[in-house]
Amino acid sequence: MAGEEEVRSEIEELEKRKAELIEKIKKVNRRLRYKKYEQKALEPFLEQTKTVVVEPYRRRKRILEFKISTQAYTPKLEREWLKEVKKVDKKLDELKEIERARRKKRYIDKDIDEAEKEVGHIEIELKSLRGDLKKLYDAMREFRSVARKAAGVEKRAQDEMVSLGDIALIEKEK
Repeated sequence: MAGEEEVRSEIEELEKRKAELIEKIKKVNRRLRYKKYEQKALEPFLEQTKTVVVEPYRRRKRILEFKISTQAYTPKLEREWLKEVKKVDKKLDELKEIERARRKKRYIDKDIDEAEKEVGHIEIELKSLRGDLKKLYDAMREFRSVARKAAGVEKRAQDEMVSLGDIALIEKEK
């Protein structure tokens, strides 16, 4: 019966691991659901602002700052450039929210992909674990059926035997 105890302990370990994996998959699914809600909430704003381009303003600002810092022109021209830099900065400030939303969308998409991959890995591991458990349950059933058969044979053997007390009673009745 040492084999039965080993199988039982292995089943308990695998059941514990299975419960841990199920808890982990629940956590990941909650995170995934939250990220999908976040993504859905961002969609309308991003849809409205999909035609807005930010890069030309950034490029213009870099060019102006480079000119101001590296070239020597008249003070009047440099003042004009500084005014233009301020206008570009103001426009960029207006566009910050759009940039932030786009960046957040990229992070959310990345998180969703990672969570889906993690769920896939966990499901594969769970499937393998369930297969192992099925084999162990079958082995445990086999142990129990053998034990039942042995108990039945022993019971029949005991039923066929007559105890000394029964023999004494039978003799006394004669």
